[in-house]
Amino acid sequence: MEPILRAQGLTKRFGTLWANKEIDIEIFAGEIHAIAGENGAGKSTLMKMLYGVYRPTSGTIMVDGTVMERWDAALAREKGIGMVFQDLRLVPAFTVLENVFLSLRQAGWKIDRQQLRQQILKRAAEYRLSVDPDVEVWKLDLGQRQHVEILKILLDDQTRIMIFDEPTSVLAPHEIASFLDMLSAFRQKGYGIFLITHKINEILAVADRITVLRQGEKVREFVKGEDFGEMDIVKAMIGEAEVRFDLERPLPEACSRSGALGVELRGVSVKDDHDRVILRDVNVTIEPGEILGIAGISGNGQKELAEVLYGARRSCGGSLFAGGEDITNASIARRIQLGMRVVTEDPVRDNVIPTFSILENMALVGLEMQCRRGDVDWNAMEEQLAGHREIEDLGVPAPERIAGTLSGGNLQRMAFARAVISHPRFLIASYPSRGLDVATVNAVHQTLFRLKRMGVTIVLISEDLSELFSMADRLLVLAGHTASGPYPVETCEQNEIGKIMLQGDTGYE
Repeated sequence: MEPILRAQGLTKRFGTLWANKEIDIEIFAGEIHAIAGENGAGKSTLMKMLYGVYRPTSGTIMVDGTVMERWDAALAREKGIGMVFQDLRLVPAFTVLENVFLSLRQAGWKIDRQQLRQQILKRAAEYRLSVDPDVEVWKLDLGQRQHVEILKILLDDQTRIMIFDEPTSVLAPHEIASFLDMLSAFRQKGYGIFLITHKINEILAVADRITVLRQGEKVREFVKGEDFGEMDIVKAMIGEAEVRFDLERPLPEACSRSGALGVELRGVSVKDDHDRVILRDVNVTIEPGEILGIAGISGNGQKELAEVLYGARRSCGGSLFAGGEDITNASIARRIQLGMRVVTEDPVRDNVIPTFSILENMALVGLEMQCRRGDVDWNAMEEQLAGHREIEDLGVPAPERIAGTLSGGNLQRMAFARAVISHPRFLIASYPSRGLDVATVNAVHQTLFRLKRMGVTIVLISEDLSELFSMADRLLVLAGHTASGPYPVETCEQNEIGKIMLQGDTGYE
């Protein structure tokens, strides 16, 4: 049986960096081929070469046994390859229908809205995709936006291969099982699926074959039916290296408990982007040196509450205090002065300037500005950055790397590290471990624990109850437009919190 696509000796170099080196890989019809590896292992770069976004430095790509002398994204699509990127490629102001129309290769300049609407609804129903063709994309959550990207591929009749780059990183836990079922349905229809992920449970659930990359090279291939397990994949991903993290090592110039910043919400109500009240009358005090976990199913006000805390959204009722100061109407600049820092749920969109280098991005809030003769002293800034051990612990790439060339996981590391090294007194961390590999998740968790030990006030937003129960002191649960709790973690159970997430507080003590 001939593979649809085969690559041999595929290599990609960015300056002195070997992102991929001499990789052989192939995909058959009706196969789910998982690409596993830590952040920065070269997974996304490899797939972008197969999709034609990057031109290989060397190597050969064959489609249906024929060597491709020329290879770019237009030819890849013509040959039936579609890709759902980790950073979704949609126009927020356009409707779902208009975004789909833009992706059609031979659509012309005029939209037959009725016909396209029917095609969208038919494919959406076939694979249980939740979309309304006439809704603007900016009104959709990340999971719904991903459905739009998938529809763009499905409505191209030439599609034979689908590439998914960390697709579950934008999904709530209850959405992941449905997504994996959808991948299985695609396989049954004969599509070849490349699935980039570092989540071992997802790989074992659906993959027919697993290629493991480490530091840009292919180190192992597993085939379904062979004798291997989770630990075999993990060892292939990280090698024999051990995660070394000194919990007792203090943060540079970390704040003392006396300089910490307690935060209080008094009757705070919040509206969403549709001008509807999504949270009513939230009352909670977050103490210095505490991790308050925010639990809830996606779309229950987590994003809006975080935005109210750091000033990107105004509350529609109630008051907010930080260190005793009323900051209800304070600017973001004032909150930064008070020591408030944030890692948002979408750092690629909110926390990063793609055309800046890592060092330049770090200079925005994270590093103290160093000047010489009226200009920024970038050499001194780089030395200052190197002095922060957290950069090494979290695996932040080299300072000269351009942010727009990094994977989503590496951007997540950078955004989190920047918040940590900027001497926070109050940290809002939204899904800080989303999209990160096992070793980096451990580093993130240990960093949060050290910040807590130094007296930093922390709000941790996550849909992973295991993470919240292992990290938080108390849990505030968002459901049904209300905030229940906070519940002390040591006196509650995961299944009870899960029920509150679904039904609201019906009397749990």
